[in-house]
Amino acid sequence: MSCESYRSEMYAWRPGDDLLDSKPLLDHLATCPECVKWFANFSANDERIRQTFSEVPESPSLEAKIFAGLAYERLQKVPRKSTWRNWFLLPIAAALLLSVTFGPGHWLQEARLSRQVAALLRQPPSAEINSTDQKQLLAWSADALSGNAGLPPELSRIEFRAASSLKVASHKAVLLKMKNEERASLLIIDGRLTAENTIKSFHETAGSDSRWSDGRRTYVLLFQGSEQDMQAYMARMGIVT
Repeated sequence: MSCESYRSEMYAWRPGDDLLDSKPLLDHLATCPECVKWFANFSANDERIRQTFSEVPESPSLEAKIFAGLAYERLQKVPRKSTWRNWFLLPIAAALLLSVTFGPGHWLQEARLSRQVAALLRQPPSAEINSTDQKQLLAWSADALSGNAGLPPELSRIEFRAASSLKVASHKAVLLKMKNEERASLLIIDGRLTAENTIKSFHETAGSDSRWSDGRRTYVLLFQGSEQDMQAYMARMGIVT
């Protein structure tokens, strides 16, 4: 099956479709960087449209009409065999890009990190040390991480009140609870578990998180609240890159 044929199927694919029917397309995307880039471009366009809806009063019927029109326009350009709905989301394409760029191992680490972040948001561990002495908490964290626990510049205004140690994806990690926001905590992982070197936010069922890496460690801001509240807190604390 040619790339052109697979690209015609991309228009029809969406999360939640039957995995057996989608497997040939997903297998092809896992081995063809050009098709992954092509897929990502169309995914990004759809995501931009969806982001626009988040900034205006809710109107499901209007959204449905616009996406239906977009699907019709695309169908005029590419022949297709399926009657599936014609929109797909950026996170799927991003995950596929990660698998090609960084290899399947890195992709699996990112997925594993997401699962563990969601678990920590639902049930954070009990504190092992309670202190508002920043130097004491960072020294304790350095021992737990087996190395310097100095914070990156974007976290210079943060203060903590407690800490606990844990393992995340087989890497040493510490969870530091924020002093000035009961709902917030910072996870520092002794390893790079995300490809992002700029802050990228996610919304989980039990809260929200933002994660980034300095190339050596991974930092995750966990927030037991909405993504909007988390972003407002980050802006107040200067955690924006």
